[in-house]
Amino acid sequence: MFQKKRRRVNGVVLISMLIISLLAHLFYIITWQQGTVMKGINDGLSQMLPFKQFIYNQYAEGHFFYSADFGLGGDFFSSLAYYFTTNLFFLPWVAITWGFATLFQFTPDFDYWMMLVLPMSIFKQTVIMFVAYIFLKQILQSIRGAYVGAVFYALSPFFFRHEMYWDILTDAMFWLPLILIGVERIIRKQSLFVFTLSAALMMISNFYLSYVVLLTAVIYMIVRQFMHLTDNERSTFEQLKRYIASGIISFALACFAFIPAAYGFINNVRPPFQDPIKGFEINDAIIMSPRVLWLPIFIFILFFIKPLYRHRTFRFFAIFAGVGIIAHFIPYIGSIFNGFSAPQQRWESIVILSFAGMLGVAIKYFEEWRRDRTIVYGVIGFIALWSLFIWLIPQYESSVPLLITTAIWLVIFAITQWYRAPLIWFSASILVFSIIEANIFSEDLTKTGVATKSFITSEAYHSNEQQQAVEWMQQRKVSKDARIDWMVPYRNNTPMVQNFRGTSIYSSILNGDLLLWYLRDLQIDMARESVSRYGTLGNRTNLMAMQQVQFYMREKSNEAVPYNYRLVKVNENTQIYENDQYLPVFRIATKTYRQSDLDDAPVLAKEHAMLDGVIMTDGKEKAPKVKKRKILSNTVQGGHWDGEELIINQDKGRVAFSLAPIMGAKTMYVQMYIEGIRNYTGFTIEANEYRTTRKKSNSIYRTNYNHITLAIDASNQLLIELPKGTYRLKDVAIYDEDYTTLNAAYNKKNEADVSWNHGEAKGEVNVKKDDVLVSSIPYEKGWHAKVDGKKVAVEKVNYAFVGVPMKVEGKHEVELYYRPPYWPYALWVSVITWVIFLIYSWRQRQKIPKWQRR
Repeated sequence: MFQKKRRRVNGVVLISMLIISLLAHLFYIITWQQGTVMKGINDGLSQMLPFKQFIYNQYAEGHFFYSADFGLGGDFFSSLAYYFTTNLFFLPWVAITWGFATLFQFTPDFDYWMMLVLPMSIFKQTVIMFVAYIFLKQILQSIRGAYVGAVFYALSPFFFRHEMYWDILTDAMFWLPLILIGVERIIRKQSLFVFTLSAALMMISNFYLSYVVLLTAVIYMIVRQFMHLTDNERSTFEQLKRYIASGIISFALACFAFIPAAYGFINNVRPPFQDPIKGFEINDAIIMSPRVLWLPIFIFILFFIKPLYRHRTFRFFAIFAGVGIIAHFIPYIGSIFNGFSAPQQRWESIVILSFAGMLGVAIKYFEEWRRDRTIVYGVIGFIALWSLFIWLIPQYESSVPLLITTAIWLVIFAITQWYRAPLIWFSASILVFSIIEANIFSEDLTKTGVATKSFITSEAYHSNEQQQAVEWMQQRKVSKDARIDWMVPYRNNTPMVQNFRGTSIYSSILNGDLLLWYLRDLQIDMARESVSRYGTLGNRTNLMAMQQVQFYMREKSNEAVPYNYRLVKVNENTQIYENDQYLPVFRIATKTYRQSDLDDAPVLAKEHAMLDGVIMTDGKEKAPKVKKRKILSNTVQGGHWDGEELIINQDKGRVAFSLAPIMGAKTMYVQMYIEGIRNYTGFTIEANEYRTTRKKSNSIYRTNYNHITLAIDASNQLLIELPKGTYRLKDVAIYDEDYTTLNAAYNKKNEADVSWNHGEAKGEVNVKKDDVLVSSIPYEKGWHAKVDGKKVAVEKVNYAFVGVPMKVEGKHEVELYYRPPYWPYALWVSVITWVIFLIYSWRQRQKIPKWQRR
């Protein structure tokens, strides 16, 4: 009977929370009809939506680990584990979508995932509300207090801001109260099941959020050792034993997903954050115009109400909340929770949950404080703090709707207190206020760059013209391996959106070897400096041939076109160029070049070594020679030299290099070191017809790789134009390319008949002893190879690609396949642990009387 009643209550609570979530999303529901999409115009459209579409497509096609369409090819399972590949809030939608797509014969496209943005957000907010309710009810022993607190928690700006821009981060709002339910059960001499299961599921869902939430949970555990909320709690030692045991079991349950994700993170390359981190910074107006953390008037007043401090639960949450508010303004804390990198405010769900706990206690003991005089102190303090924020950070404008609704709530609260209205009026006013404020926050967010359907179908993202051009190129591809070098400016994930095999990718976690190939080894210019992405091949025909780039599409204003790419189609806004001469994915290399001998060689020499043979750590040949152009003189217009520093004191200046003439060159490779010194705006480099951009000096997204190589049409003069500023420009060297080596590679007989299909490759090769099977597939540790059925080593060649040394002369059957590193072992560990865990948990549950089961 008790179980039925509890399920009935929980059902009513859940349905009511769904209704509240719908009301909280009312602004987005209404504006959806007007063309607004609940996604930020930057990362929301650049990462979140494209990744959902891409991952679904891969899973639906039966590719679960590796895709040739992930940039130049890569392990998307590990790289996108930070996002959605194992995300338990996303995978159910994948399963449902696949089921409906199979049943009703339709293909989910970008518009489909765009349409699901609102339902996914409403569903997630509802379950966040519910799990927060369960946690607070366990702590407070008050259904009403837990309910109101949970609604306040889920409807915070933290949810709407992150759901709009980086919706993976709102998952933390679910996992935190769930893991704390498990912590409390261990402390209160109950089962380890909830803690073990929640920790395991969290690690499966997102390894990064696991770090954030578990670090928060550890702090919670430590504080709970000194602040007891019940009289029947385990000793610290007993708790510690259970935390360790549960942690080990949780890791074993989750390691099939966690290990590949962690490995991908470790093998990513992202320049360390080197800027000084301030000890204290007022970076957010948390009461007047909150971005992440909102301190509303009714929470602020609670800090001043003396009778509430008689209750240890209130003291516990008030301490957490007070310390959290201070920590919000300490960038070091944000850095710690972001893996000791750039400060980010992604940890603050614990502060909002503490606010919710304070509110729940206040509702439970409403009659004890409702007419306490200290309420007045809270009101006065709130007005004083509001004024202080206006004085300290005038750049933050007060939200007028927030100010109005705050004043209205204060009047309602005063009337409630004066006329001794029942608790239901106070609780209802909080709920209504939270719903109204959720919609106010949403409206404010749209002012900072919300996506619209008209923008999504524009030239700035995904127009009909672009899609038709892509389809035209797809129909003319010589082979399935052919790539298209095209991306909408600043949208490196254009290939995912427009569904083609491209040359660009944008993700927080990528193949580190490939990033170094771009930034350090080959100094490939991406037309835009930024971390966590690569794109294009710098108009370098040699590299484009090695990566099977058949088509090159750019806006009409672009003047820089790679050598040997001819104009084949003119659209309204873009032009398409084609070069159907490119090298196969697999080639046989006879010559091996020693990588160490190429360390200081020009990048053109490295390209020639890759075309003529293969670069290996134990190669035999030394660096090939390339033609270096003599610089006769350089003159500065609009500025002057100060040693190695170039000072441009006009709006635009230039350095003109006069070069010795040379016969036969088609392209010249311009190598140089260039760095903006105290440039607090990004700047554009124009070298003859070529343009590229670099980040400002204090940008957290700069790569810190300042040696670049630009491939431009051969000429007897080089003009480098820069905007006003100070630059360090040195080591300028120019090398000429006549493409003799590339033409020889085209004409070389290829005796590798191997086909590549995402994470698998099979075929036949005819080799001499000590030849190397070289590919354009990016190397990752999970690649395995078999020759004639026997396992052989896979080596990293050409800095970042898969190579297989062939030890025996003759014809051989070759097979390559990819699995995430250590995944088979991790999978077996997880499967065995799950079986034991579920059987043991079931047996333990059977020992408990039915009326006691929870």
